[in-house]
Amino acid sequence: MSKITGNQWINALLSGTYNLKNKQNLINALNVFPVPDGDTGSNMASTILSIEEIKISDDLKISDVASLAAQNMLFSARGNSGVILSQIFKGFAVAFQNKNEINAYDLVKGFEEASKYAYNAVLKPIEGTILTVIRETSEGLKDNILIDADILDVLRAALSFARKSCDNTPNLLPILKEVSVTDSGGEGLYAIIEGMYSYFEGNPISLLEKGIEVNKFISDDEVFNGEFGYCTEFIIELKKPKKFNRENLIAKLEKHGNSTVVVKDDFYLKVHIHAIKPGNILNLVDNLGQFVKIKIENMTMQANDGKKNSNELAKKNNSNENDTDAKLPKKSAVISCNTGIGIINLLKENGASYIIEGGQTNNPSIKDIIFAIDSINAETIFILPNNSNIILSAQQASTIIKDKKIIIIPTKSQAQSLSVLYNFNEENSVEDNHILMKEALTNIHYGEIAPSIKTTKLNNIKVKAGSYMVISEGKLINTATTFNEAAYKLLDEIVNEEIQLVTIYYGQGVTEADINELKNYIEINFDIQFEIHNGGQDIYPYLIAAE
Repeated sequence: MSKITGNQWINALLSGTYNLKNKQNLINALNVFPVPDGDTGSNMASTILSIEEIKISDDLKISDVASLAAQNMLFSARGNSGVILSQIFKGFAVAFQNKNEINAYDLVKGFEEASKYAYNAVLKPIEGTILTVIRETSEGLKDNILIDADILDVLRAALSFARKSCDNTPNLLPILKEVSVTDSGGEGLYAIIEGMYSYFEGNPISLLEKGIEVNKFISDDEVFNGEFGYCTEFIIELKKPKKFNRENLIAKLEKHGNSTVVVKDDFYLKVHIHAIKPGNILNLVDNLGQFVKIKIENMTMQANDGKKNSNELAKKNNSNENDTDAKLPKKSAVISCNTGIGIINLLKENGASYIIEGGQTNNPSIKDIIFAIDSINAETIFILPNNSNIILSAQQASTIIKDKKIIIIPTKSQAQSLSVLYNFNEENSVEDNHILMKEALTNIHYGEIAPSIKTTKLNNIKVKAGSYMVISEGKLINTATTFNEAAYKLLDEIVNEEIQLVTIYYGQGVTEADINELKNYIEINFDIQFEIHNGGQDIYPYLIAAE
């Protein structure tokens, strides 16, 4: 095979796309904190799946197809890995400009341009990532492929070089070596090349109904870097594209965040940055042109499937509001961010006016929070984020709302939410509610029990895959072989002579026998009152609060 047409290129990309999508669970398997909530595979798959919108026809020029694919990916890119992936295919588009079809030499040039554009997109390239994989693949092709080579020869070699590069990533990033995994972004790129090669071999990859199960743990450098705040992305249609100065903008952005990626594509500007205050970033670029797309998400947000239920849940949340409530605003109300049907029902029964469905694996967006605020007819609204990664979203949402007073009670765990809510009363003044809820928060010690899905070492504590982590107020303090043993260790840590009440919410995998054992342990070892509720939460067998 000596030529690739536009039709063949898009079909090869689709084969690569479906191969990646089929393997996204494998790529999502882990992050450095081994709770199952990685998202690199999802981000890359979401980015490249946008090429499905391209209409396939026999007369497509490869230059047009490559350009459309790159532009679609840019607009759909999620996370660092998605942005870099879009720029890899921008490089192919540049190499294929003005071509009806390409040969093997052009394809090698495409990999070369892909590497250049990927590196140019990242302010501070990190080796041992997808960047290394595309660069070493490009260099391998340039040094080994002859000008009269066959298309299959190029892709076969590219697959080999990409595999070798992926396998070497642990030697370049110490954290990968520590936990014995390869880089997830690199693995995602390998999956795409593998799917493309399979297409040209005559075996195009189809989308599976069920993704490939995890059998190898792949890391996610986007999580390993330990950053906090918001993953802020936007696209601007530039007013003056010819006068745009990329370096000046990068210098300004660096003062407000990190992991900065700035990409200019003709009339459009795409920016990805991790920032504590995303509003400052948007204000900084507002004069450059018109926003086409804005996305602000929490850094650890992973599976967002729960978000699609927010509007339906909103209707349920407000179904009990009568006409009088709609006309006469309450003095104050509470919005709480929770997951788990048991916990949600407890919060509703005890005075929460609105529950935003969201938590560790599906952080709500600023848009979700604003929707909740707008749905409540109250002069003052207290928000319980119940997750440290949602607090900043709530703060940002509060700056947008002008017709209501927003007060954020900075709860960091669902374990705190009910205890804080007990101190709220609609009949109290706003000031009294604020004082009582803040005081309650300071008196609550909390923790979670979470399963580990890999063997690693954190905070000088060895964690084995399949064990249970004891997390006290956000910090790993111990591990245990069963979740009940882990709960005992957490109770020993947070219960002292001043503690009067322990509240436990049980969830995933906990049986009645486990609950009885836990009750016996508390009764034997502590002279305290305790409550045990069926929280119904995923991932965490136990959420525990002591006050």
